[in-house]
Amino acid sequence: MDPIPNVTVTVGHDAAIPCTVENLGFYRVAWLRVESKTILTIHHNVITRNYRVNLSYTDHKKWILHIKNAQESDRGLYMCQINTVPMKSQIGYLDVVVPPVIVDGESSSDELVREGFNITLSCRAKGYPTPTVTWRREDGQPIAAGNWQNKKKQKKTYEGMDLTITKVSRLHMGAYLCVASNGVQPSISKRILLQVHFPPMIWIPNQLVGSPIGGSVKMDCHTEAYPASINYWTKQEGEMIVDSKKYTVQKEEETYKVHMILIINTIESEDFGAFRCFAKNSLGSTQGLIRLYEIHLPPSQHASTARIQSVGGVEEQSKKQADRKLDINTQETARRMQGVKFNSPNVSETREQGSFAGSPGQNFPDKQSSSPRPKLDFTCYFVYGFALCFMIKRLLFLPTKR
Repeated sequence: MDPIPNVTVTVGHDAAIPCTVENLGFYRVAWLRVESKTILTIHHNVITRNYRVNLSYTDHKKWILHIKNAQESDRGLYMCQINTVPMKSQIGYLDVVVPPVIVDGESSSDELVREGFNITLSCRAKGYPTPTVTWRREDGQPIAAGNWQNKKKQKKTYEGMDLTITKVSRLHMGAYLCVASNGVQPSISKRILLQVHFPPMIWIPNQLVGSPIGGSVKMDCHTEAYPASINYWTKQEGEMIVDSKKYTVQKEEETYKVHMILIINTIESEDFGAFRCFAKNSLGSTQGLIRLYEIHLPPSQHASTARIQSVGGVEEQSKKQADRKLDINTQETARRMQGVKFNSPNVSETREQGSFAGSPGQNFPDKQSSSPRPKLDFTCYFVYGFALCFMIKRLLFLPTKR
């Protein structure tokens, strides 16, 4: 008679306990429940009235006790016995395991707590073997159990049916998962949402913002509050600002955080002053102030596109006039180089004007003339430049051979 193996089955499944007998002969095999000393089967017959118990055999060698839909009450010792003298028997153990189950009536549901108070989250689970309960945050952040200010003790998970947080803060807000497991699939979890109430607070990165007239500016205001706060902007006079062509009002929300944005377009002189952002909820209210001041730009930076185009047109006309004057002076220079007499004005000009004095009809001086050579008009230097004008001067006032 071979030993009976221990059998493990999950509750609700079918169990089969084998008993192998060699050379049975005319003897008979019986199955008994050890704890209650109940006879279950004798040879080919099922004696118990438990309809879930059945028997199968093969060639009077292998006798199998079947228990359908095994329950925790079926857990225990079972004996396979042969009616020899003395009696022969073997005992095997049927283990019925139960996957974990969370008892909702004894566990926490979604919790609401005021910031600064203590909170305990509970998770009761049962099963066989006794399950272990592990806590973790849904967002993957460390569990802030006990004295959570000591960051060295913070871990991703916490083991225990009760999770206690002292002096809870808004950083603890979120969803917590308690996971019960005992090695029997499936494991089970419960989601508990922790909400922390606190009055609004405001943080302003830039309290002083500047812009020139006609420009645009962006103002930022960060608020934190739970329950969610009512957020809005006001002007210096207290008038509430709404989204319009002049003002662009935006906000970005993330859990208990709100990023308020105000964009002022086409700034005018009356826009300079104080702007306020407000946050209000059932626990309180707060406000922040941002001051807008004028940036004075140099006059050159105020030039408009139209003015630039106008200046460009004037420059183009001046260039055309200079070109025409250059053509006339070039023709006059050519005539002088061909020997045409150059008549100077009858009225003496001042040296500051760069002209020369002479009588009407005076010819250019010859080689033997000792009078000073006349100077070119100042216009020559202005129009042609010093180098070109100097060359023309050398050509015009060279002495003639007689």
